[in-house]
Amino acid sequence: MSVVAFEYEVLGSCGNDYEAPHTVANDLARDLKRPVTEAEVRAAFVSLAAKGLVQAYTYEASGGGYVPISSREAAQNEAAWFMMNAEGRKFYGNEAS
Repeated sequence: MSVVAFEYEVLGSCGNDYEAPHTVANDLARDLKRPVTEAEVRAAFVSLAAKGLVQAYTYEASGGGYVPISSREAAQNEAAWFMMNAEGRKFYGNEAS
């Protein structure tokens, strides 16, 4: 599977919790020592979701909490959140070793 270096960084940012572009862009900018936009992070998250390495979610405040959505729905949902799934953990662990 082909994952560009930036996608790998984004993947690592969502390993333990639900994350959205606005929650990780500043941290990635600090870590990478370059400007990082929310749009750039969002594109990486959507790509990772399409590759099956993260699960996309929408937040439903009316008691539903985080509800899984498809990568296609995530591409259309500006408020999507993401979390690394089992395939992402396996890939991330294999790439780190």
